[in-house]
Amino acid sequence: MDGQSDIACAALMLAESLAGVPTVGALIDRTLNELARVLESPLVSLTEIDLVSKTAATSFRPYLPGHSVAVDAVNEMLDQHPVFIWYSSQQDWSAVRLSDLIPTAELRITRLYQEILVAVGGQHMMTLPLCAPQTGRLICFVVNRADRDFSDDELEFLRRLQPALVTLYRRLSMPATRTSVAAPALTRREQAIVKFLASGLTADAIARQLPCSPATVRKHLQNIYGKLQTHDRLTTVVRARDLGMLRDEDLSTEFEWSVRVNLHQ
Repeated sequence: MDGQSDIACAALMLAESLAGVPTVGALIDRTLNELARVLESPLVSLTEIDLVSKTAATSFRPYLPGHSVAVDAVNEMLDQHPVFIWYSSQQDWSAVRLSDLIPTAELRITRLYQEILVAVGGQHMMTLPLCAPQTGRLICFVVNRADRDFSDDELEFLRRLQPALVTLYRRLSMPATRTSVAAPALTRREQAIVKFLASGLTADAIARQLPCSPATVRKHLQNIYGKLQTHDRLTTVVRARDLGMLRDEDLSTEFEWSVRVNLHQ
């Protein structure tokens, strides 16, 4: 990106490509993929911060085993995080760059940098909120890089993109416009099996986890397929994700994110 017109054009093109997604889950999925591509970020995430209880939940892309440790550590020192301090202390909730909130030399001597950012390869960071901190919670996309900071043009790209993403997120979050397909009611056992599917377990492995017989698991799977109108594990996981039944961290790192299910069938 070079120049204000190119930045505005790139933001508009991405916004237009996202305009037709049917669900909040699909919007988040597509946006994470596009931010990683456009901003050359090897680590992107969606983070939800409760500004009252001072706790955070993060869904990384890609998700690696060590990320759960990083999330726990973030919660321990959230009130020291420059991004948390910034958004909880004033009215501005536009996209920000970490290096604009704290000098790099000062950041490098913090526990946050040494124990979390270096560990996940996120020494450089930008955040793009989807809702105002005044609501009591902050939901934001986060893009990271280890090798170099983000440029002024890249930050401006996020700021140009933000209004469109906020509008799409709000529209899709409204029950009346989210999707014409209502999320079917799964039993507690069926919900557990869907999560096991998402984590990559086979029917036999799920049976050992519950515990029950593999035949019982397969019977539950047939019921789940019927309720979700799917026919195999992959489409079941995608449908459950897009209907909000699964969070990103529930999904196996082996999962193929490019697969889509037509929710309007």
